[in-house]
Amino acid sequence: MKNLKKSLVLLLSMLLLALAAAGCGGAPAKSDAKPETKPAAVSRIDQIKKNGKLILATGNYRPFEYHDEKTNKIIGYDIDVAEAIAKKIGVPLEVTEMQFTGLIPSLQNGQADLVIAAMYITPARKEVVDFADPYMDTGMVVAVRKDDTAIKGPNDLNGKVVGVKTGATSEKVAQDMNEKGAKITIKSYKETVDYLLDLQNGRLDAAINDLLNQLEYNKANPTVKIVGDPFTKAQLGIAVKKGDKELLDLVNTVLKELKQNGEAEKMYQKWLIGTK
Repeated sequence: MKNLKKSLVLLLSMLLLALAAAGCGGAPAKSDAKPETKPAAVSRIDQIKKNGKLILATGNYRPFEYHDEKTNKIIGYDIDVAEAIAKKIGVPLEVTEMQFTGLIPSLQNGQADLVIAAMYITPARKEVVDFADPYMDTGMVVAVRKDDTAIKGPNDLNGKVVGVKTGATSEKVAQDMNEKGAKITIKSYKETVDYLLDLQNGRLDAAINDLLNQLEYNKANPTVKIVGDPFTKAQLGIAVKKGDKELLDLVNTVLKELKQNGEAEKMYQKWLIGTK
């Protein structure tokens, strides 16, 4: 009897061990459910092609982008660059004109694909958008009326009323000068042309503006002049939404091609120097 009980206990133990081994090392039960698959990432360039257009956000900063007096069509150096980018993608260019302060938000909220607007590449802007390789060098200058002999540069702006553009580098430069001890009365305007007009009309003592933009303005307004050399150094850049690497790479490719084939120099001569 005892031997029978021992045999049954041993048999039961062996059965339990066999079941445990089957549970741990056996093949899992088959399932008809298919494994989940992630949808393929949509190419940024294909997305632009699907939209049927490349949307450019820009302003009105002659000679980079401005309205032709005869046709009212927006033209300029930056527009030619944007057209080359759109052509590379294979879609038409759609230009959206807005105030300078709205340019970066237009990228962030998806209104625009890129911004080209004679925009300085700055550390603060690089935190919120990505910039392509610089496409032009420039800097800030002081502009005064032609008959002004008292102001010869930025060091002579103490106690003066100076015009700048709201949210632009000119405003930041003037604010930095005051923080370092200057006593400038800063008057900010929505557009550059507005404060340059006030300068001509005697409502301002001086203006701080981009060298390239001021050179163009002076062509049609000889009563204004630049005094001194550029007192800051900067580069102009094309901005895309943060992380938009595929479009950024394509923009850099176009900029490189424009330099290599001589088109960038032709555009510079046409729009900045005034030769066709």
